[in-house]
Amino acid sequence: MTPASASAQTGVAGVQASAAGPAPDTCRSGYVWRGARAIDHVCVSPADRDRTARENATGVWHDCRQGFVWREAYSGDYRCVVPGSRSANRADNASAPYRLAWVIMTRWHHDAPKSNCQDGVGCSTNESDYYTAGVRGYYLTPGAQVTIQIIDKKTGVRLWSGRAIAGTGGKGPEGSYDLDTGNLLCQGGTFATPYNAYVQARQNNGPWSPQVPISFHKCSHL
Repeated sequence: MTPASASAQTGVAGVQASAAGPAPDTCRSGYVWRGARAIDHVCVSPADRDRTARENATGVWHDCRQGFVWREAYSGDYRCVVPGSRSANRADNASAPYRLAWVIMTRWHHDAPKSNCQDGVGCSTNESDYYTAGVRGYYLTPGAQVTIQIIDKKTGVRLWSGRAIAGTGGKGPEGSYDLDTGNLLCQGGTFATPYNAYVQARQNNGPWSPQVPISFHKCSHL
């Protein structure tokens, strides 16, 4: 079905680039790497990063006194912290995939197809505007080739893939892309559970971004 017009609407707004340039685990605007250890790139708020730094500098390791628990920001993290900090880290770990700048799920609005019928003869009355799932990313190298793929979580089969050239002039600095997958949104949208797939992106032939779990179901437009 060819829409009369289409416009992208972001479902999630979308910084952290290393000195060598943007990385696949770049955080979207408002988030930074947590830094519970050197390779901890979970995206959190600046306040959570600062709390983590204080815990790293002053916290006790392993033997927690009463009222304190292991932080568990990552497997083997036995830093002693207050229970609220452990809960916050668990929440940050669960939300991390949705805070990435390279893979941001969007929805594209499509106008209902224009009717070709005349005098009400043979006209369809059930056509309406509809939405399809899109993928957007920021903070890439301008001019880089971006490859995006959506993979079935259970079978590993590629459900959709697309390519784009990271252009400038988007909502964020550096390069950005914006693609419509053409997959009709149903069952509540791409972030509605249960998740049956994940999306990843990479620029040029570099590493894939972390897997972002999504719902990518086939449905019919009435």
